[in-house]
Amino acid sequence: MKIKKGDTVKILYGKDSDKSGRVVAVDLTRGLVVVEGLNIYKRHLKGDGKKRTSEILSIEKPLAVSKVMLVCPMCNKATRVSLRREENSVVRVCKKCGKDLETKKIEKEEVKKESKKAKVTKKEVKKTTKK
Repeated sequence: MKIKKGDTVKILYGKDSDKSGRVVAVDLTRGLVVVEGLNIYKRHLKGDGKKRTSEILSIEKPLAVSKVMLVCPMCNKATRVSLRREENSVVRVCKKCGKDLETKKIEKEEVKKESKKAKVTKKEVKKTTKK
């Protein structure tokens, strides 16, 4: 998914179309996005008369990713996103202005080395505690 938490998105369809907001949460498995202050529904809770009082809650419901489009922070336009792969990084690129949105470093070799070191230290700790 090319939309991440903290991105600004514009809603394309539905009751909140042409409004924009910040992404609060992303569900990768179901392809859903929760946008701050948009797609709000009312939830009525019934009180039991003793502890819980009846109230009406405003809930932000998730939207499908296909209904949202990323807003580029450089050109402030709703745009599609492409990925450019370099040596150790993946860069999201705006299709309209061509500028980088951000970089994400991929260092697989270093991660593997660190995990091996962590396993060795755990084994050493277990050996020292048994003695």
